[in-house]
Amino acid sequence: MIKSHKFSTFTYEPTSGQWQRAERLLIAEIPLQIWINGEHLVTLHRTPGNEFLLATGFLYYQGLINRQTDIAAHRLVSAAPGSKSPLATDSLRLTINNPISAVTPMTAAAIWTVIAPQIEKASPQPFFLAAHLIPPLPEAMRRQQELYTTTAGAHAVALINKDGKILHCEEDVGRANALDKIVGYCVNHKIDMGSLAALFSGRINLEMAVKIAKAGFPLVFSISAPTAGAVQILKQVGITYVGSLQKSSFTLFCGSL
Repeated sequence: MIKSHKFSTFTYEPTSGQWQRAERLLIAEIPLQIWINGEHLVTLHRTPGNEFLLATGFLYYQGLINRQTDIAAHRLVSAAPGSKSPLATDSLRLTINNPISAVTPMTAAAIWTVIAPQIEKASPQPFFLAAHLIPPLPEAMRRQQELYTTTAGAHAVALINKDGKILHCEEDVGRANALDKIVGYCVNHKIDMGSLAALFSGRINLEMAVKIAKAGFPLVFSISAPTAGAVQILKQVGITYVGSLQKSSFTLFCGSL
């Protein structure tokens, strides 16, 4: 599965005033159509690899499945082999139990209206992580980001246990896709997301916050600062959020440590 493509580039060096030619790997971004019981649900622009995890996480977020056994079958249909067109489209065809007619993806706002009442009735499980274990997390995740190492263009989400150890990491060209993949990983491996923290390489926005609330992570981190809407959602459901993670500092936006 090709995850990057090689390009010739020229980089300007101010100190020498020269242009340096070099071969660079750029992360691949290939459309993936997701079909449910013969109906087209959505087209996601993703990095090839772990398509089933991506689809599982997306379906879980949409409320179309609750567990991996809800998916009866799946089949990946790739575009023409060797195609270099950025518009060459793959498709993942899934059969899920309890067929749904007129399948259409919901927006984050629509999903929030559905899941908010049930989330607010259940408080997140307590999750404590010693403050000194937090600043090293981004570097620990970066060591597992093979795609970022080669392309510098990949987002990542990692699962963190109560000892501050990274249990698993997923990468993708899209932030939301990386989250869907990590949720899909948890669903397929029957992992309780309420017992783990999640670390994000990029910014958490409102849509991401709704996905996080649906997943049930009690504690989340991000290297970037969040949006105001994201903090409001996470605060409302009682999720602790730490952002602007640096080597020697971090910011607590809501919740407690």
